[in-house]
Amino acid sequence: MELKHEKESSINADIIYKHIGLQVIEEDIDSFYIDILGFEPIRTIQLSEEESKDIFDINRKVSILYGSCRGLDMELFVSDLPRIPTYNHICIQTMFPQDMLSAAIFKGYKTFSRRKNGSKTVFISDSNHNVFEVKAGSTKS
Repeated sequence: MELKHEKESSINADIIYKHIGLQVIEEDIDSFYIDILGFEPIRTIQLSEEESKDIFDINRKVSILYGSCRGLDMELFVSDLPRIPTYNHICIQTMFPQDMLSAAIFKGYKTFSRRKNGSKTVFISDSNHNVFEVKAGSTKS
């Protein structure tokens, strides 16, 4: 695979990333997203069956919990549909990755840690296989 870096085009010159959307099961909202990741719910939105089909090609209505997770806006699509595992993941940084790892282990979530090039990286997953890579480091800009 060859990587190319080209000049910024007018298409992406002023892009601002606003939120991420994840498909989650309802039982993970409190125990994983709120307790471990610090998600703060703001409102619930309903996506009709018609819009769900038009946008995602899924023939059912869905509740979406909108909120913020430490400055990152998130839409949690609450669904019991099985999700095929992928390589998709979200990387977050915290001063206390071991605390997040311990909380995930205590609550029974899948975890993995590795030491590479002298630093430890932790991976935690919710019940629907959404993976979070947790790196150690200062959260100050």
